Amino acid sequence: MLSMKKILLEGRYDSSVTNLSRILLGVIKDSYTAVTNPSGEFAGEKIYFKQGERVPTIDDDAKFKHIYFEEVENDNIPLEFYLTLKVQWIDGLNDLRKGGDAFNDDKRDSDELPLIEIRFEIDPAEYPNVLSEIAMELRDTLRHEIEHITQSGWNLKAGKYMQSDQSVRNKIQQMEIPTYRYFTLPKEIDANMLGLYFQAKKERKPFSTVINNYLNAFVSDTQQPGTMSSQEKEKVLTIWRKRLPALNLPRF
Repeated sequence: MLSMKKILLEGRYDSSVTNLSRILLGVIKDSYTAVTNPSGEFAGEKIYFKQGERVPTIDDDAKFKHIYFEEVENDNIPLEFYLTLKVQWIDGLNDLRKGGDAFNDDKRDSDELPLIEIRFEIDPAEYPNVLSEIAMELRDTLRHEIEHITQSGWNLKAGKYMQSDQSVRNKIQQMEIPTYRYFTLPKEIDANMLGLYFQAKKERKPFSTVINNYLNAFVSDTQQPGTMSSQEKEKVLTIWRKRLPALNLPRF
């Protein structure tokens, strides 16, 4: 039986994600002015890089700074965290790269406010056509990372606490454990499915289509690093389906 309380709370999350993604998309649009800026700067930071220029690693805080920072407070949920956005416009990138992380205390109780960081690397030649894809990625990533900051720490929600899984993540990154196991980590199951469901609603696409498109991007039967086989993808789907009732999500 669906929980009305959970449905109402989910709607509040969706509303917050929609508003925040709209704000960040506006900043990304504004940051395109760096492409015509002689120094390639926006908000005091160099974010436009021509071919041949050295591009700093986007997730290196010591070498590349954010262009947007906000302390987000939502009393209705309640939810509170810092939000930052990093953007690079790179000539000849011929790709859209995105990333997101939640920096959150793993303890049940914490007086440390978590941080969500969103990152985009964009080829200016793709502008403005790329904006629709960026908008989609913003919504998915924000919903995903917000789920993470409710699993412990400052924003812990009743019944959501999950212990740190960093040791397993490290082994996956070092390829000591198969890549597919990342998608079966309890923290990632909830964050992935809730983020993808929000994406499916916004795009008005079947939930199953969005999930399969997402996982298919990681499938390679040649066992390349960072990928999984078709059989391993089916294992992920089996595990995800078992979690659907607890998250009040439709079958796929």
